Amino acid sequence: MTVLKTEFLAAYDYGQGGLWVRITAKNRDEIAQKYSFLTVFDARPDWMGVGDYNKIETLDIEQPPSGWLALAMEEKK
Repeated sequence: MTVLKTEFLAAYDYGQGGLWVRITAKNRDEIAQKYSFLTVFDARPDWMGVGDYNKIETLDIEQPPSGWLALAMEEKK
């Protein structure tokens, strides 16, 4: 049986702002297990416009992280 993935919005709060990523995963727990430092949202916040949302990088949970997410992973080790 194949479990479908859902797209979740997640943020890394670094104290004076945040970085956003869209992650496709089976569930929120899968994201929390791999990226415990991210806050996962079920929906786009009201203040975030659709245009801004569409500019956010999308990553599959099975892909290795890149960019700021890879750096944050290294920092959290």
